[in-house]
Amino acid sequence: MARRRLGGPALAAALALVLAAGEASACARPEGWPDGAAIAGKLWTAWWRPEPAPIAVGAHFSVRFHLCGPPVGRVGVRGWMPDHRHGMNYRPEVTLNGLSGTAEGLLFHMPGRWQLILDVRGAAGREKLVAETAPE
Repeated sequence: MARRRLGGPALAAALALVLAAGEASACARPEGWPDGAAIAGKLWTAWWRPEPAPIAVGAHFSVRFHLCGPPVGRVGVRGWMPDHRHGMNYRPEVTLNGLSGTAEGLLFHMPGRWQLILDVRGAAGREKLVAETAPE
């Protein structure tokens, strides 16, 4: 069996992924956030919190999030009801500032179990971060 050695750009990319994964797993709650929940992935960890909290059925809300990991190019945010196999009737507008952002215009239109999904994309790859939640 022949062995291949990583060198140059391939080695740099592999090291960046290892370092980013370590940074994502060691993601601390953002400063000034008294509450919120974390979603841990392989490349990124996301802290998120709804505003206003708690999420109410039939009421618009926003989600603030902060990511730890490699640089991010785009984040999509959506809600999904796995038991009913459908999403929201609204498409939120996401504003991204580095590794932090806000998704505005979310609405969970019916009671039950919902998933908040952050679809994170960057040069290191793509990852879907999923949090279970239920409106009150």
